[in-house]
Amino acid sequence: MKSLTTRFLLSIVFAAGMSAAVAHDLWVKPEAGGYQLIYGHHPRVSHEGAKQIDYSPDIVKSIVCLDATGGRNPAQVGDSSPVKIEGDCAVLYVLTSSGYWTKTTAGTKNIKKSEATSPLGSWQSFESVKHIARWGSGAASPLATPLEILPAENPLALKDGDKLTLRVFANGQPVADATVSYDGKPRGQTGADGTLNVRVKHGGMQLIQASTRTPYAGPEADEIVHTTALTFALGSDK
Repeated sequence: MKSLTTRFLLSIVFAAGMSAAVAHDLWVKPEAGGYQLIYGHHPRVSHEGAKQIDYSPDIVKSIVCLDATGGRNPAQVGDSSPVKIEGDCAVLYVLTSSGYWTKTTAGTKNIKKSEATSPLGSWQSFESVKHIARWGSGAASPLATPLEILPAENPLALKDGDKLTLRVFANGQPVADATVSYDGKPRGQTGADGTLNVRVKHGGMQLIQASTRTPYAGPEADEIVHTTALTFALGSDK
């Protein structure tokens, strides 16, 4: 697995609306020669608890690193926590999964429903982020990933207060009724064509999230929860 570039911060709520015990953020911060994938509580979203939490590198399931025209670029992914990613990506997409979560009478645990005593509800969690560093045809088309947010126009050229039209896609198809948030605050649900407008409220790095829930076919969980984020720096297209 390999992929990454320019600064981006991502924040993903692992199982939005489920339990504060498993509500964490995932983001990338730059360092010499690459980036670190950080798990914890990002300051852009209001949370209580540790700002950074150790995690298993195995949560990283796939990475897509594209140049501005949509061509694949190589990237290097580390095998320790926090995971280090090196690469030159106009568009970077990282898919992770924290596995199965089950709410029980004794609290929420990172186990399958079939392994729990007195399960109250269970889900399989997937988290992803797409960061746009440079605009081009590679950033203007869906990646056919499990869940992603696609801007209808170049978001790097926006100014504080501008409105951005977004579309949410799952496996290349538009998603209706996906919940969309800006800096962790809900802004509405997508229409039948997967579209929603969001107004940017500040300069610097932007954090837009979307989440979906679908039934899980099996005894391990009740549903699948996908959360994804789009990040980009306002005014960086200069």
